[in-house]
Amino acid sequence: MLSSPQFSVHLMCEEDRIHVLNLLVSSFFCDEPLAKCLQVKEPIDFANNVISDALNDQCSFVAYDLQTNRLAGVCLNEVKYKTHTNIIHESNEKIYFILHLLDHMHKDINLFDHLLTNSLLHIFIINVDNTYRGNGLASSLIAASIQQAKTFNIGGAYAEATNTYSLNSFTRQGFQTYRQLNYVEYDQVRLADLTDKNNDECQLVARTL
Repeated sequence: MLSSPQFSVHLMCEEDRIHVLNLLVSSFFCDEPLAKCLQVKEPIDFANNVISDALNDQCSFVAYDLQTNRLAGVCLNEVKYKTHTNIIHESNEKIYFILHLLDHMHKDINLFDHLLTNSLLHIFIINVDNTYRGNGLASSLIAASIQQAKTFNIGGAYAEATNTYSLNSFTRQGFQTYRQLNYVEYDQVRLADLTDKNNDECQLVARTL
């Protein structure tokens, strides 16, 4: 009988970049419902920019299989401030479409006011390699990110959960839903294939820290 894998979860550093990039290309952009539906093809520049922003804010975590030293999962986060104005700069049209949808989730909802804080941890990408799913890694990575954010006196955290699996991980960490958006209702043409009950909506979730 095979034993369950053991993992090392630590703060992401520059040495993790190439491993994280490879995981995003081979797993996240292939499996995430919006990217898969739109057939986003290896957006290397976008992925590298996300990793750079995450490294800069020092609140992102990686998990490695201790036996194989293989990257098993990553949680890429950024710190947002109340004074920040969100402007989408993205040349890849499909990525721009996704970012615009995520931004739409926040329409008429000011999480800074709801959570009574001037700073928020944005959990932007949570990805676990298919081989390691079912080990609670997503929840562990989110929990580690929250603890790190607390050391910076960040008052809350939020995410746009794009499928049921990520939503369940956030719910286990005390996140509550502030908005739901059905993909087909948002765009009946481009997102027409997103009808599976596990991948048919996005939920804006948040909690205080």
